[in-house]
Amino acid sequence: MSESAQFVDSEERFRSLFENNLDLILFQDREGVIWDVNVPFLDLLHRAKAEVIGHHIAEFLPDELVPVFHEKLQQAVAGTRVQFDVAVQFKGAEPRVLNVSKVPLWVDGTVKGVHMVARDITDLTASHQLIEQQARKLNTIFESITDALFLIDREWRLTFVNHEVERLLHVKRKEILGRNIWDVFPEEVNGAFYEQYHHAMASGRAVHFEAHYATGQLWLEVKAFPSEEGLSVYFSDITPRQEAQTSQEKLMQDLYRHNQDLQQFTYLVSHNLRAPLTNALGLARVLQAESSLQSETLNYLETSLEQLDLVLRDMNTILSIRDQQGVALPAPVQLNDVLNQVLHSLQDSLQQAEATVVLAVPDELHVHGNHAYLYSIFYNLLTNALKYRSPSRNLEMIIMGARQPDGDTLLTFEDNGLGFDREKAGDDVFKPYKRFHVSPSGRGLGLYLIKTHLDTMGGRIEVQSQVDAGTQFFLYIP
Repeated sequence: MSESAQFVDSEERFRSLFENNLDLILFQDREGVIWDVNVPFLDLLHRAKAEVIGHHIAEFLPDELVPVFHEKLQQAVAGTRVQFDVAVQFKGAEPRVLNVSKVPLWVDGTVKGVHMVARDITDLTASHQLIEQQARKLNTIFESITDALFLIDREWRLTFVNHEVERLLHVKRKEILGRNIWDVFPEEVNGAFYEQYHHAMASGRAVHFEAHYATGQLWLEVKAFPSEEGLSVYFSDITPRQEAQTSQEKLMQDLYRHNQDLQQFTYLVSHNLRAPLTNALGLARVLQAESSLQSETLNYLETSLEQLDLVLRDMNTILSIRDQQGVALPAPVQLNDVLNQVLHSLQDSLQQAEATVVLAVPDELHVHGNHAYLYSIFYNLLTNALKYRSPSRNLEMIIMGARQPDGDTLLTFEDNGLGFDREKAGDDVFKPYKRFHVSPSGRGLGLYLIKTHLDTMGGRIEVQSQVDAGTQFFLYIP
């Protein structure tokens, strides 16, 4: 085939491609005048070829788009291939969204003109807009629901987070989206949330559970739904409900404890009150008989009535403490201040006993409690140490205090007194009217009052003791 024939064949193939291409194609000179156009473009304009050839493209454009097409033409004339999307309604044509490419035509190193190829993407754009519209609607729904919601993919990356998640967990979505959830919340790895989410993802079954989010001090109710894309997790704050349940459980414990107190008071009434009353009645009968032993009988009667009065006072003290629980407001109390007040009030007794007291409590150590209760606790512990000191050695007492890792304060009262058999005493140590020494005299109420005061302040007490070696009391105060 001759060179001229090849040229003709090549031109025919180019013309065929130009005319039969489904895209809209036209050729402009450097000034924007149209010198060739294919059939799809003519069909869009609803014009004959003669009505288009030799005319400037601006004649067919809406006025607002003329500067845009002129700018793109100039870029192509400068030798740059240009591509852009534009929504346009040519004069006499229907609205369209076009993806336009302007390709410079080089001849001997000079741009002689520009081919404009426009692909109709109206339907594709409408589909994208519909998808975006649906996505916005879905986003609006996700943001408006009362539950917190986040989505994670199969690689545990966060793909969506609504506002409620930000509010409850104190995070910002722009900082966590796209990140692995276990990198965002490393403290939850191997915890309840970690195990439940992995179970849902592995099994393909939804999970519903309650767990404590320690970082935010929240109780959360969680529902996680697996899918091919990953996991959809909804959760809500149930801390108030959990606190109410905890409060109810505490109330039940208090009711149980008060019931135990009532049983203890029943014991007091049936034993401690009955004996002095029986004695008083018997002595009254003797007096009615005008016995010659009237004076001695009166002394016995007075003793019995005094015993009865003591028991009634003890019961009144116990009931008063119970009635005041939850009424006395806690306040910051410097422990050294209270201890020094108690030591000052017992100064004479300590000197007479030749006792030594070592106070090893930091000046800054304080608790949130009741000053009167703390004074009573310290006073009872120190007077007990004085009362039950060993006759064979001088009394030595050591009082130590420190803050514990859990935030509680530990006070230790240690003495070298008589001590008692701790194993034998068992659970009776802090019960009323329980005594572990024959002498000196006492009613066995001090340790019971100490424990009651500590219970009221949310604390607790423990004791270790050994006969003729001494006693240690451990007070834990929140």
